[in-house]
Parts: sequence; structure tokens; C-alpha cells
Amino acid sequence: MTFMKNALPVGLSVAMLNLVLPASAEEVSVTPYRPTVTNSATLSAPGWVELETGVSAQNNKDGSKQHSLMYLTKFALTSDFGVLIGGDAYLSQTDANAKRVSGVGDTTLLLKHRFVMNEDAALGCEYGVKAPTAATGLGSGKSDLVLNGIYSRNIRGHSLDVNVNVSKLGDAAANESAYEYGWSGTVFRPVDDQWGVMVEVSGTMREGFMPQSQWLAAASYEWSRRVVLDAGLSAGIDSASHRVALFGGLSVLLGQVR
Repeated sequence: MTFMKNALPVGLSVAMLNLVLPASAEEVSVTPYRPTVTNSATLSAPGWVELETGVSAQNNKDGSKQHSLMYLTKFALTSDFGVLIGGDAYLSQTDANAKRVSGVGDTTLLLKHRFVMNEDAALGCEYGVKAPTAATGLGSGKSDLVLNGIYSRNIRGHSLDVNVNVSKLGDAAANESAYEYGWSGTVFRPVDDQWGVMVEVSGTMREGFMPQSQWLAAASYEWSRRVVLDAGLSAGIDSASHRVALFGGLSVLLGQVR
């Protein structure tokens, strides 16, 4: 597939760039959010630019398909405040009649706050806007407002992250609710110093529409303190979301802003 051929050089180039960049006086580590829907309350290393990118291939029950190359750029001003910019650098959708539309996707800009509760728990808040940058036929063409609440906790070596969010959709019709609610929960367990596994359940709901939910299972590998690879599988749970997706990607610490 074309998008996978394009994604591989991008991923390798990013990893190579990361390896040749000089390390800071104090060694820092990458802070992956991907590949789960759920975000952690923890921000990336302050003053460092961090990039997440990956490819996914989704097949739906009705025969339609979706392929994407996503990205998320993270920059933390402090350990408790940062900025996230993300979206789909490439998105391809093919309907059940084999009609295909492709191009760039929408772009999301979020501000993020972390509130430390104690050494094992923290709260987080992400708020911002999804801008209608997608090519024709790939997005709503309207801006959405986004608010996401986060609870993160370490429990006996496991990491628990829970998100509850709401989006005000710009394309809602006069007789439809403009508010879509989402939820997700992830448990991450390290297997050894490099490998880890995670499981997640997530879903969305909107008045007048069928709720949708999915499960996800994935593994991660810490190639270095500044590069983490991941791969996994997700699938819809309910009748409204019969889909299966395979994905893989990486999180990489690019460099320090001086």
C-alpha cells in the first residue's frame, strides 16, 4: 500500500535523526501516549520536542476500509503545561463500492495541564480545537471544540490511565445534538526493562446515535530512552462498530529547544 511505503522512510528517518542528535546534560526519556486512545496526565520532557507517528489499516464490516499515517507533536513548557498538535498526515478512505478518497486529515491543537495529586497519581486536562484541514470528503469541514479530562495512577508497577471527554461538533444539524462524549481506560504493564503490554477499552456516545466501543491490545519496545516502538490490534465491540484495525508506530524525542 502506498501510504505504508511512504510511512516506513518517515519512521526510519525520524529514528535516525533522534540517534544523531546530541543528548542533554541530564538524560531524558520519551513519553509515549500512542498507540492507545487514552492519554496520560504526564507531559513529555520540558523543553524537548517529541513526535509520535504511526500507520494503521482498518477494515469495516460493510467492506469499507481506512488507512492512515498519523502524527502528534508534543512540546512541554514545564512539567505541568504543554502544547499538542496532531492529526493525519495522510488519510485514505474506500467505501463499500470501492470509491476512494485520500489526502491530509483534520488538525487538532490542544493545550494541556497536569495537576499532581501525590507521587503515584495525577490529573490532567486537555482543551482545544480540531481545525477542518482535511481534504474534501475526509472531514466534516467544520471546527470542533475538545475537552478531555485525565486520571493517571501507578498501581503496583502497573500504569492506569482513564480519560473522559466531550467534543462540541461544528457540523451538527439543527435536530441533532452537537455534543459527543467519549471515554477510555488503559492498563500498561512492563514485562521487562524494554518490553511492555497494554490493554484498553474505549467508546463514544451521542444523543440520537448508536454508541460505539472498541477494545485494543498492543505491545511496546523501548529501543532506547528516546525511541519507543509499538504495534497492536483493535476491534469494535458492539454492532455499530464492527471493524478491525492493525497498527504500528513509534514515539521519538527529537531534540531540545535552546
